[in-house]
Amino acid sequence: MARILVVDDDVEFGTALSKILKGEGYEVSIALSAQEGLELLKKDKYDLVFADLSMPGTNGLELLKDIKDNDPKLPVVIITAFGEWDAYAEAAEKGAHLFIDKPVKKEEILKVVKNILPQVRN
Repeated sequence: MARILVVDDDVEFGTALSKILKGEGYEVSIALSAQEGLELLKKDKYDLVFADLSMPGTNGLELLKDIKDNDPKLPVVIITAFGEWDAYAEAAEKGAHLFIDKPVKKEEILKVVKNILPQVRN
């Protein structure tokens, strides 16, 4: 089954997203910061990353750049609670697969995952 990394400083959101994904059989890891996410990516291989845009320290766009520098094919979905239109364009430019707004519905998350994973590493 696919391995998914959730990087979000909001523990409640990360846990909720993890439960949704685990309920569908995916293996999920949670990182509470971009740095922690990068450490997990160095240790293990993932098929998809969900990353919060606004985090203390290294933000989601900086994390996206670091991920793409190391693994250009790894799909990254940027999630934000704030409709930041300038960030949408920057995220796309840096290689984000998608950019979605919180709150996110279970059906939307599962649709995103099911659309992205078949394309992974093809």
